[in-house]
Amino acid sequence: MGRRKKKQNNNLKNIGLGALVALIGIFGYLNYVDGNYKLPSMDIFYKHKNAARIEEPIIPQEPVSKPVETTKEHSKVKIFFIGQSNGKSIYRTVYRTNDSGLSDIEYAVRCLLSGPTKYEKNKGIYSEVPPAKLLSVTETPSRVVINVSDSFASGGGADSLYKRMYQLIKTVNFNTNKPVYLQINGKMVETLGGEGLMLKQPLNGSSLDD
Repeated sequence: MGRRKKKQNNNLKNIGLGALVALIGIFGYLNYVDGNYKLPSMDIFYKHKNAARIEEPIIPQEPVSKPVETTKEHSKVKIFFIGQSNGKSIYRTVYRTNDSGLSDIEYAVRCLLSGPTKYEKNKGIYSEVPPAKLLSVTETPSRVVINVSDSFASGGGADSLYKRMYQLIKTVNFNTNKPVYLQINGKMVETLGGEGLMLKQPLNGSSLDD
């Protein structure tokens, strides 16, 4: 009786082992595709776990502090007018802020031709430069050419011509390091006015020396 039960148990084990082998064989056959054995995916859980994270759009973090907006620093130009000191004429300087977008030299010449402001006039500042039109300012890497209308050289005597020229010379030399040349109506100036004032170019402190 004992031998028969033991034999039955062995038969059950053999049947179970056979079933296991059959299942393994079926599994292998199902995963054997086109001559290649397809291994089961090991990252199914990983993909599932992170699916929501992968699909989320990447949003850049906002900066801790916004950058401070900076404005372009405006330059100061120096204009030479005339005033009185102890009964004598002297050259008076005024400063203007160049926020025009023009170069300093062009802005300075425009201010000179426009004359002193009302406030400056009340301080006794005046100009020997007559109302004149700035026709053009041509700047190159090596020089600057200022072209004004002929009214710049009209009116006044020799003393007035000297003073207005020195106003121009001092103003342009302060506001650029390049050589500056003066034209009237597009022609390079050699003499000024009816007095025939000789002018050496480029404009500098010795331009009016005999």
